[in-house]
Order: sequence, then structure tokens, then C-alpha cells
Amino acid sequence: MIKKEKGFIMDQQDKKIREQLSKIKHKIMVMSGKGGVGKSTVAVNIAIGLSLQDFMVGLLDVDLHGPSIPKMLGARDLRLSRRPDGKMGAIKYSPNLKFLSIEPLLPSEDTAVIWRGPIKHSAIRQFIGDIYWGELDYLVIDAPPGTGDEPLTVAKTIPDAYALLVTTPQEVSLIDVKKSIRFCQKIKMRILGIVENMSGFICPHCGKPIDLFKKGGGQKLADELGLRFLGRIPIDPRVVDTGDAGKPVIAAYPESVTAKAFEELVRNIVAATEEMRRDVLEERFMRIAIPVATPPTKIETDPAKFDLFAIYDVENNKILVKDVVKKPENQDLLDFLKEQVATHIILFDPPRELADYLSGNEIRVLVTDTSQESPDSLVEEYLKEKEAATA
Repeated sequence: MIKKEKGFIMDQQDKKIREQLSKIKHKIMVMSGKGGVGKSTVAVNIAIGLSLQDFMVGLLDVDLHGPSIPKMLGARDLRLSRRPDGKMGAIKYSPNLKFLSIEPLLPSEDTAVIWRGPIKHSAIRQFIGDIYWGELDYLVIDAPPGTGDEPLTVAKTIPDAYALLVTTPQEVSLIDVKKSIRFCQKIKMRILGIVENMSGFICPHCGKPIDLFKKGGGQKLADELGLRFLGRIPIDPRVVDTGDAGKPVIAAYPESVTAKAFEELVRNIVAATEEMRRDVLEERFMRIAIPVATPPTKIETDPAKFDLFAIYDVENNKILVKDVVKKPENQDLLDFLKEQVATHIILFDPPRELADYLSGNEIRVLVTDTSQESPDSLVEEYLKEKEAATA
């Protein structure tokens, strides 16, 4: 039994959010560095494409000022469902797809949402914690462009979400998507990959591709930064028509070049999410946290003083990044570790209830019998032991 002392208290909304998210296998936030790159079009067609492959899918529109998902789905008249237990459920679009947007909750479709950051933060948390989503294979989150309140709230609320970055081949879009990459690195959000939208133009007369706005910039950027390139989607007049008509192109024109491009993108997303999941399960990717003293040259042994942490990103048994992060004073230890997307923690002789608490919440506890080694040495020693065990 964990004592309800400072550092172990979890408020009710956090508990509801965690319960909901535990039922969702993969969470993907679709982002862009700037507007006008077709991010929502990509999000909608991904969600439809996944649902057509018999995955259970949720589509969450967190663009509170310019929601477009209901229009693009042709579902502006649909409303939230009320469950037998009294809870409100996400809107059912098809047997395999649910969605939620601010628009159905507004008095009219042209109502302006004039909210500051804290209200937006609260609304998005309610979308995730208070609305029933059920068991999902994928939750696709359509975020507004840029790196403002909405994507930051999603990242903090769903720390194990992956980022899918949408760009166009143009230089100005590539410059802006780099800001999104820096945002993800800063908040420790793993990047699923890059999608190049508006990549070439499909002639409506002959059906052949024309490089109207260049081509290949997204793939070049992905190659330069060591990120996955998930696919390219051409410019197709039917994308605009189907979006306005509420019939996503992947379902409306399944034999078109554009629909086939979306299908390939969906296959690549499925493969990438499964690969990243295996990386964590098989410890090819780890994020190891160590409570440290001040200055951070030794491990902190007193749980009451777990205020500062050295955090290491490890991939294929190599340390890629090291950060030193201060835990907010009143934040629960587990919440802090989940926010940092920690997979492991190294502790010196931890109390049994603390070790059980963390282990029971999917944080692997590694126990060291020395408090004199540096945090760097402790991590390197663990990686050597792990490598020797698998040799």
C-alpha cells in the first residue's frame, strides 16, 4: 500500500486519463510546422485507411479554433452518444471509427472559440479523460499547426504519443517542420516519421504526375535527420472535392493514384508503430531515469529528495542523449516519469512499496548496490551487463 504523502497523490482526472489511455495501443499526433500543408486531410485519410484495415480507430480533432474533421467526414449532424453507464461516448462514424471535435459541442458551426491557454488545456484533457473511447488500436490526433498550447497539452497528457510530421516539398514548409522536430526533441516525443504532402500533381486529364511544387524535399529532410520517410501524397483535385463533400478520397476513389498513396502511407504507419513498440518491449529503445543529488554527480538515495533526475535516451545499447531535469515540487513521481516517457529507473536500495508502485505502472526498476558511482557509470555498467547477457 502506497502512503498518500507528497509525491504519491494522483488526482481523479489524471486517473481517468490514464485508464482511458491504457486501452489505446498506439497514439499518433499529426503535426505540421505551418498551416496549409494538408495536415487535416492526411489525418482523416489515415484514420479512414486504418479503419478499413479492420483496426479500431479514434480520430480526435484538437484544433479548437478551426475544427475541420466533422466537415471532412461529412458528419456535422452526428452527436456524442450517451452510454448505459451515463458516460458520454465519442461520435461513431463507422463500425471501426469514432471521432470527436469541438464543433458538435458548439451552439452553431460558425461560433468562434475565443479561449486562452488554460481553458484549451482543460478542454483537451476532458476530451481524453471524460469522453469514453473504449478499446482502440489507434488514436489519431489532428493538432493545429505550430508548436502552441494544443500540441503541448497533447504531448503532456499523452506522453507516449508519437509525432507524425506533415510537410510539403517547398523550402518554407521544410524550414517550419524543423521547428516541429525541435519541439518533439525538447519534450521527448518520439517521431514516427515524415509525410510529404502535395508531392507532385496528378493531371486530371491524363492522370500522369507533374512536379508542380517540386518533389522529394520531405524525403531528403528525413534522410538528413535519420527519421523515417513514411510516404508522399500527390496534389489531386479530387482531394479538395472529396474533403468538401465529406467523403475522404481513400474511400471515395479507392482505385486512384492518390488513394493508393494513402494506402501505402497507412501500411508504413502500421509497420513503424509496431517496430517502435517492439523497440521498447525488447529494450532496443530505453529512457533511463536516475534521481541525482546536487550537483548531479551521485545518485540520490533518499526518496524524499527525488527532485532532480538525470535522464538518458538509449537506442541499440548506446547513449544518444542525456538531460538533467528538475521534477516540479508537487508533481507525483510516477506522473513525472510518465511525462518524461521513462521506461526504466535506477534506484539505490528503494523502499519495497516504491519499487512495487513503479513496477506496477510499467516503469522497470533497476536496483544498484552502490551510491558512490556517477549516474553515467551506472547506466554504462547496466548497458554492458545487458550486452554481455545477450552475446
